[in-house]
Amino acid sequence: MREHPLLPLTPEPAGDDASLEDFRISQPLEILTLLGRMVEQAEIVALVAADGVSCLSAIAGVDRGRRLLWLFGTPGDARLEHLLASPWMVAVGYLDHVKIQFRVQNLQWLPGDAGSRLACLLPLELYRFQRRSYFRVRPVMRPAPVVRAHAPEAGGPVELEVIDISMTGVGLLLPPGSPPFPVGTPLPRATLALGPATRLAVDLKVMHVTPRRAPEQGHHMGCTLDGLDEDGLQVLQHFISQVQLRQGAS
Repeated sequence: MREHPLLPLTPEPAGDDASLEDFRISQPLEILTLLGRMVEQAEIVALVAADGVSCLSAIAGVDRGRRLLWLFGTPGDARLEHLLASPWMVAVGYLDHVKIQFRVQNLQWLPGDAGSRLACLLPLELYRFQRRSYFRVRPVMRPAPVVRAHAPEAGGPVELEVIDISMTGVGLLLPPGSPPFPVGTPLPRATLALGPATRLAVDLKVMHVTPRRAPEQGHHMGCTLDGLDEDGLQVLQHFISQVQLRQGAS
């Protein structure tokens, strides 16, 4: 089992806070994928009771048929016995340095082939707390996300494909033959189209324009991304999280 010494195994205050809704995952396939990867990578999880008492464990297996999570535990461990008597607890761990948290329900010892085994119900939802601005993803999808902007340097409106994106920046594809954008060029109130029904108004500023590996592939134009309100930030965070999840599952 692997433990990340610099990543705190302390729960986020999920509760009913609407601001955390964007981090919530309730699709069964996504939940099973994340938990399955935690099993494969032998990630440490902390079981934490409402009073703060915690016990280190790990997910030993995902039992889809019985809708159970099997966990590692030692019978007679004082902290674990305290947790077994607790009416409320959560599990906290990390997957690729992203915090995973879910409610632990019906934690108990169940009969197994080699004696009693620790188990809880398979969670119906979990939280994936991906931290903003640390992750840049390449959205491989069709139609690809695009930025539409008014650019005097290009002679009018332009539509540029998104190569990569984070919470603070976006990389755009300048096709071969496109006029270059000077570094520092502002692209105010551009439209970031993440999907057919998802459009965000953003302020961009060109930071660099670099050739791609082959000349016929055009240029990569890196821009800062700003101007989003709270709703826009949550939409973009959700998009980045979903792209990273799909890439991790593929």
